[in-house]
Amino acid sequence: MAEEQKHGHKHDHDQSHDPEHDHGHGHGDDKHAEQHGHSHGHEHDHGHSHGHDHEHKTRFHDPAHAAEFDQRSTMAGIRGSLTEKMIEMLTLKGDELILDLATGTGRVARPLSKHIKGGRIVGVDQALAMLDVGHQHKDPIPHYDQSAGEADKLPFKTNTFDRAFVSFSLHHFGNPSGVVNEVLRVLKNGGRFVVLDPIIEEAKDSVDIQLETKINQVFRRTHGDEFRYHTANSIQRLLTKAGYRVPRSNILSYSFNQEGMDGIPTGRHWLEAALELEKEAPELAERMKKNYFTWHAHGDHVHVKGSFSYALITGVKPA
Repeated sequence: MAEEQKHGHKHDHDQSHDPEHDHGHGHGDDKHAEQHGHSHGHEHDHGHSHGHDHEHKTRFHDPAHAAEFDQRSTMAGIRGSLTEKMIEMLTLKGDELILDLATGTGRVARPLSKHIKGGRIVGVDQALAMLDVGHQHKDPIPHYDQSAGEADKLPFKTNTFDRAFVSFSLHHFGNPSGVVNEVLRVLKNGGRFVVLDPIIEEAKDSVDIQLETKINQVFRRTHGDEFRYHTANSIQRLLTKAGYRVPRSNILSYSFNQEGMDGIPTGRHWLEAALELEKEAPELAERMKKNYFTWHAHGDHVHVKGSFSYALITGVKPA
């Protein structure tokens, strides 16, 4: 079971003229909508467009792996809930040309296509095997095209797209500033770029910094040397430094209290990091419990309780 809590946050940038700005501050209007469904490949986010780590790149260029990834990538539970919120933040009329960055097999493009009438979704990815699997779906994704390309060297003309988004992939990009700059280039003036990504807590002291380092080290074993979790503030800084206006920034926290990490995106790796810290660095393990979740092993099972947070941030290219 995962429970969603929506948190409004104040920001330093000017938001007073944006009709979409989320004015909620605090927890008074939390909906506590429970998220069900644990079949969505919880530790398999599709970071396959992110850089040049050859071992990891090869994995996502393998047709068998791509096909397996596609089969387990249903949009249930937390992922599905976040995807719907991201689509809302794109503010679509239905006739837009939309860039789906790190599209993979098109798992986000499929629900998005329901909101498209006269427009198109263009998915770009450097892993041809993932694109091939997406192209071979028995049930093709409507209004959807694919293009091979790297996220920081997009194969599109300047001022092409009305909207762009990246979902569960920013933490995989080895050159995130290059990526957001490229998206800014291909967006039309006034175009929107929505970033959806899991985030870690802002480091408040040296213990937090050590914990962040350890978490990234564990994830890099599976996802490559360029993997790095961002904070909500660091994503905003990436966008503002590139030249975007950031009118909207939401943090959504999903609570869990369950046996094992099923249904929690990347949960298996988080638990792996926690169990290692318990043996190697008790001080960091205590901070992990304070910042993220607690865990209690009993027999072959581990009970986990805590929450993870996800940023939904909109950048607008100045008109």
